[in-house]
Amino acid sequence: MPRIAIPVTKNNLLRLRGDLIFLRAGRDLLDQKRAFLSDALLTFAREARALRADVEAKLADAYEMLAEAFAVHGEAGLAGLALGAQPLATVDVRERSMMGVSVPVVNRGAESGEPLQQSPLRASAGASGLAADAVAGALRALVPATLELAEIETSCLRLAHELRAVQRKLNALEVVHIPSHRDTIRFIADQLEEREREQLFQLKRIRSLEEHPT
Repeated sequence: MPRIAIPVTKNNLLRLRGDLIFLRAGRDLLDQKRAFLSDALLTFAREARALRADVEAKLADAYEMLAEAFAVHGEAGLAGLALGAQPLATVDVRERSMMGVSVPVVNRGAESGEPLQQSPLRASAGASGLAADAVAGALRALVPATLELAEIETSCLRLAHELRAVQRKLNALEVVHIPSHRDTIRFIADQLEEREREQLFQLKRIRSLEEHPT
């Protein structure tokens, strides 16, 4: 590992030792963050897989209902019914921090007093028919789970991105910065020790010449 280009002085030796302590403390904190992010990511990933499987299964059922409604009303009929569907309540998306990572939190309407499930996706009265109503009900029931899935999968993406960044920083500390500081400290310490030995040798020689002049 290349040493840091720095003059061989005691002040630089002390400064590098302080920097090395700081780098090692930073590495330990990053390692703790990496472990936390890994555990959180695995937990979110398990939840996302289970929830996605459930959502996709229910979506498959909803598409079967949609095929029946299509057979009853036709494409133009369903398009007309869709124009009369009531919009969903506004979805409030906030964020919270997990070890410095901003992850979304979807407010599904509990705080607004108008839960999402109370804002149906239905056509105007008397126009939808049983087949279209079944599709609307199935899709309406999927809205909370779909929002939760979006929240969890977005959290997974952000945690994975941060985990990669933390791992890169750890690699830089462990492979580059800490070894280069350690090697430079060892080199400077050896050089200073050699200088002290030379100075001591010269001092002894001078004393010897003073005690035994020729």
